[in-house]
Amino acid sequence: MTDDEIHTLLKDHEVLREKYQKVKRYFFEQQSQVHQLQNTLANQRLSLSRTSWDDSEYGTRFNRLDGLIAQLSFSIRKDWKGIPGWLHAVVNKNAVETGKQEMTAVGRAFISAWLVDNIFDKYFHPDLETGLSTQLKGIQLNIRKFHPVCHTPEDEDGLNAKVINWRLATLEGLADVLKSPQSPANRQTLTDSLNEKLIGSLQMFLNDPAPPDLNGGVPMIVELAISIAQHLPLESREVHIEYFRPGQSLVSEFMKMESGIPALTNPIMDPEEADRASLRSVASKMDDNASIAEQEQQMSQAPSKDVGDKKRNMFGFGSKKPAAPTPAQLGKRESSLGQGGSQQSLSQPSTANEEPPSPRVRMAVGVAVQIRGKSVLMKAPVYST
Repeated sequence: MTDDEIHTLLKDHEVLREKYQKVKRYFFEQQSQVHQLQNTLANQRLSLSRTSWDDSEYGTRFNRLDGLIAQLSFSIRKDWKGIPGWLHAVVNKNAVETGKQEMTAVGRAFISAWLVDNIFDKYFHPDLETGLSTQLKGIQLNIRKFHPVCHTPEDEDGLNAKVINWRLATLEGLADVLKSPQSPANRQTLTDSLNEKLIGSLQMFLNDPAPPDLNGGVPMIVELAISIAQHLPLESREVHIEYFRPGQSLVSEFMKMESGIPALTNPIMDPEEADRASLRSVASKMDDNASIAEQEQQMSQAPSKDVGDKKRNMFGFGSKKPAAPTPAQLGKRESSLGQGGSQQSLSQPSTANEEPPSPRVRMAVGVAVQIRGKSVLMKAPVYST
């Protein structure tokens, strides 16, 4: 081997040695960054692994709540004098006179919907002053409400994480308030107020004098609901409670079918009339500060829309078969009323090629409880059309 060849080999060896040293140094630098990221992720998961109650505890409480609601509804089934307006299209005219299973279902539906609207979807934490608690809950709901539509599971997971991080950070900022001596007093004030409101809401549709079971059953229901609401914001996961209104599409993942009440053969108000009544109700709630011309313009535009566009199909009877919503779409919806399906007027004659109306929720007599993106803790018991 000549000297030139030896020199060339030594030079190539030195070049390879330098490249190896660079690759080795780069490898260990990247490995260090990976370890740092793993530690950061582990710390984040540890900080977000708070569980106030496990799944079985939530299941026990909600089953107990459902039992208390059913017990009170059964005891007052013969004491009703009228039906809440939003149930007129799904309850038979002779239900009040009969006072049997259908009225028990009405009681369960009314109380369940009331608890979601007036507790679970209204207050952030029962130990806070009610005004602040209501505002914070509104912010939490708006984060999801005004977020762009999620098209992938990853988008939905990101939205869930956004809501959870905001909620837990808010709780940390309110730690001194929640630990103050005023907290128990705030919770008791809220409990007393809700007892009075639920009793008053029920008495509007009950005979006078009110049944004695009302004052005994309502406080137990409200107290248990407040206890559940006290734990929900402490979770590092999204526990979502939803009540399904009449007319919504049936989704087996979140609903279980019930039976045992009379078929809907003679409703108090037919669905088309219910739609018109709802439109009049919406018109009556127009901004009082709007000019007469503005109100006339709104009213003139409303009847020109299709029935399904008037109020998003609260009572979805007589519609063509809708596409069932995906779980992500259902989770995204915050107690929406009867979405999912184009509406056809009942006065229009059906054609031979038209598909028959698909079954929808006639009346939900309980709530659905889910861990968003993970599992369903309780399916809502519903009667279908």
